Amino acid sequence: MPSTEETPAKEGFMRRIFLPIIVSCFLACGLAISAAPQTEPEKEGLPHPKTLEELQQAMRDVVEKNHLTGAGVALVSNGQLLWCGGIGKADLASNRDVTCDTEFRVGSISKTFVALALLKLAEEGKINLYARLQDVAPEIPMKNPWGSANPVRIVNLLEHSAGFDDMEPAEVYLPPKLKYGPDYPLLKVFQEFQEPQVVRWPPSTRFAYSNPGYGIAGYLIEKVTGQRFDAYIRQNILAPLEIAVGDFRLTEVNRPLLAQGYNGNPPHEVFYKHIYLRPAGDMKASPGELAKLVQFFLRRGRAGDVQLVKSDSIARMEYPETISSAKHGLRLGYGLANYTESDGGIITHGHDGGIDGFISSYRYMPEQNWGYVVLLNSTLSGKALGDMNHLAIEFLSKDFPKPQQPVISLAMQELKKFSGYYAPRAPRNQLLAFMEELTGGTWIRVADGKLECSALFGKGHEPLLPVGKNLFRGEKEPEATAVFFRDASGRMIYVRSSENGDPYGERVFPIWLFTRLLLLAASTVVLATALPYALFWGLWLLLARSFKRIRRLKHVRVRAVPFFAVLSLLLVVFAFSKATNDIGTFNFWSFLIFVGTIAFAVLSLAGLALAVSVPRAEIHKWARIHSLLVSTACCIVTIFFSAWHLIGLRLWAP
Repeated sequence: MPSTEETPAKEGFMRRIFLPIIVSCFLACGLAISAAPQTEPEKEGLPHPKTLEELQQAMRDVVEKNHLTGAGVALVSNGQLLWCGGIGKADLASNRDVTCDTEFRVGSISKTFVALALLKLAEEGKINLYARLQDVAPEIPMKNPWGSANPVRIVNLLEHSAGFDDMEPAEVYLPPKLKYGPDYPLLKVFQEFQEPQVVRWPPSTRFAYSNPGYGIAGYLIEKVTGQRFDAYIRQNILAPLEIAVGDFRLTEVNRPLLAQGYNGNPPHEVFYKHIYLRPAGDMKASPGELAKLVQFFLRRGRAGDVQLVKSDSIARMEYPETISSAKHGLRLGYGLANYTESDGGIITHGHDGGIDGFISSYRYMPEQNWGYVVLLNSTLSGKALGDMNHLAIEFLSKDFPKPQQPVISLAMQELKKFSGYYAPRAPRNQLLAFMEELTGGTWIRVADGKLECSALFGKGHEPLLPVGKNLFRGEKEPEATAVFFRDASGRMIYVRSSENGDPYGERVFPIWLFTRLLLLAASTVVLATALPYALFWGLWLLLARSFKRIRRLKHVRVRAVPFFAVLSLLLVVFAFSKATNDIGTFNFWSFLIFVGTIAFAVLSLAGLALAVSVPRAEIHKWARIHSLLVSTACCIVTIFFSAWHLIGLRLWAP
C-alpha cells in the first residue's frame, strides 16, 4: 500500500484513495493547471556517508529537516544486525523515544507475511498457487469476461495481475460499531464490496496494485487451514522468525509498545482506525523484528536452523512472472509481495507500506548480503522516507561494485518503431483513472540517435539505452527497466519498472487527449470569471434596491443560476477536503458531495437553457453572452464528470 509521495502507484493503503489528488479531480482549475508545463524542484543532494556515525547523523538531519516525529531504523550488513535504533519520539504526549523495539503500523509490508504463508502452504501441498480462484473459492463474487482463456489464478492475487480494482472508499475503514468489530469476516467483505473483483482486462497481462486481492489471499489461508489468517501466520511464520510481539492484531502485548502515528506540522495525532482488508495492511512490527525478516530473505528462507521456506520459493517471490512485461523479457517488477527495483545503481528487493500516521520500507540485496528497515510514525513527508532509503542503500553498498548491463547498438529505424505517445492503461483506482488519462502518459522520442522518454509535459527527457532488441535502461540503472512489445491486438505497449510502479502504456494518437485538456482548460478560465462577475451584478442589485434612479436588472436568474452552479462545484471541493478523514462513511460532508455534484449538473443544464431562451431584447448582449459561456463551460465539465462517474458520487456506498 503506497506509502510515500514518491511511490503513489505502489503501496500506500489510503493515499491514492482520498488525499488531495482526489480533491483535485473535482476542481476543474486543477485539471487545467496540471495540463500546463510544470517546473519540478531540483532534488537536494544527500551526503555520502562512509561510517555508521555519518549515516546516523544524516538520517537525523532528514528527520529534523522534514519535521518528522520519529523514525525506527535497522541495518543488516554481512547478514548480521549492524545497528538497530530510533530517532525522535514514538509518542509526544508521553515523551517516549523511538527504540529498536518500538512497534509501528507497517501497512502493506503485511503482504509479505501473507505471501510467505501461502508459499509455505503450497510447499506442503495444501494449495496450488496456479489453481483457478473460482475453483478454490467459488464463493467469492467475481466477474471475469475473459474467464475461459484467462482465468484469475491465486498467483495473480499475489502479483497484482488479476485485473482487480483497488478498494472502494467504503471498503477502507471498519465502522466503529459494526458487528464483529475488527474480526469482521473476510468473506463478508468481498460479498459486500463486489466492484473491485470485476476484472478490467485479461488477467496475467498487466500490473495494477489491488489491496482486495491480498484480502482474498488472506481468506484463502483461512479456508485451507481452518484458522484465522493471522493466527496461522503467527504460528508458522512469525514464531519461527522469533517475532514475538509483532502481530496483525492489536494486543495487550504490542499496544504499550506501539508508536503514535502523526501527520502535519506541527504534528497532530492520527486516530487508530481498524480496516476491513486486514491481510493487506494491518501488521504491527518493530525495526528489530523486521530486521529478522530481512535476514530471513538474505539466508534464502532459513530461520535459525530451519529451512522455513525453500530457497526456490524465495527466488520466486523476488521477480514477476505472470505479467506481459515479464513474458517479454523485463526481469524487474512486483513479484509475490516483493518489489524488485533499481535504486542508486543497485537492484534491491522488499516492500513499502503506508497507513494512517505511518510509512515504512524494508529492502535487501542478497548478492551483497545486506538490507535495512526504515519505519516512520509520520506521514508528513514521503520524500523523507525516500531520502532515508537512499542513504541506507548508499552506505550499505559503498564497498561493492555497481556493474551495468552493456549497451547494444540499434539502428535508427529500430528505435523509431517505439516512438509515440503512450497512454496509461492499467489504473490502480478506476475512480481516478481519468487523472492518469489526462496527465499520466509518456512520450517516447528519438533524439540524437537515442531513445528518450518524458512525461506529457515533462521538463526533462531521460535517455533510454538499449540492452536488448526491446529492452532499455536508464543511464544510471544496472539493467533493463523498460520494455516495448505488442499486445494480442497488435498495439505497441510500453512498461517501465520504477519507484512509481510498473506503468503499462498503450501507444495512441494523442489528439483526443489534447482536445480534452484544451476543453477543460478553457472551461476553467470561463468558470473563474463567474465569481468576480457575481460581485458586480450582486452589488448592482443592492444599489438598485437602495436608489430608485438605478435601473433594475431583468432576468437575474440568467446570471444567478450559472453562478450557483460554479458555487456548488466549489462546495463539493470543500466538502471533499473535510470528508477525507472519514472516507467511506455517511456523514454531512459525504452527503454534501453527493448532493453537490447533482446540483452542479442540474444548475449547469438549467443555466444553459435560461441563457438560450431569454429574449435578447430584454437583457444586455454581453450579460447574455457571459451567462451562455459560463453555462456552456459548466455543461462541458458536467459531461466529463458524468463520463468519469462522479455525478451523484456516494462515497459511503459499496
